[in-house]
Amino acid sequence: MEKSIRSKIIEKIIIFSAIGIVFWLLTPNGGYSLYLILVLSGLFALFYHFNKSKTIPIKALILGIFLVVFDFIVENAGALLGYWNTYGSRFFVGAVPIEIMTLIFFGGIAWAMHLPKKFNKFFLLAESTVFGFYGASGEYLLILNGLMTYKDGWNSVDAFFGYFFTWVILFFVWYKIINK
Repeated sequence: MEKSIRSKIIEKIIIFSAIGIVFWLLTPNGGYSLYLILVLSGLFALFYHFNKSKTIPIKALILGIFLVVFDFIVENAGALLGYWNTYGSRFFVGAVPIEIMTLIFFGGIAWAMHLPKKFNKFFLLAESTVFGFYGASGEYLLILNGLMTYKDGWNSVDAFFGYFFTWVILFFVWYKIINK
């Protein structure tokens, strides 16, 4: 039986809050370990959902790939336009740290695996808000740790709405294109 939407949202808030607390405790000296925490968090999410279903659906892999490509385009465009820079990665693909690409791939797959079978407007709004808040908060902590800077008027409010609308787009891609 599928978990209730409310319990899925509460679970996500608890997990993201725990990751945020670890980030905050390491600030301002977290350095590269913060990237590793993000990658491990994405892997944990994937293994958690894989352990429950014992399979990774092809459609979830497609969403993970879509999210990596989408993020690659957005992050490189933002860097080219001078809105932000990232630092401290072991390897960059354009302006995108490979660790972020890894997190996004594994996290995107896990996210697709936890979605309700049917589209739900409340879930879209709640998930988009949660990802907006924790995405912007995570970037703020990356900034405090010297792994990211904002420029040319970009700020945490812009980041919130960027994440929020990214998740609205992901819901559309999942329910209207990939999982139709």
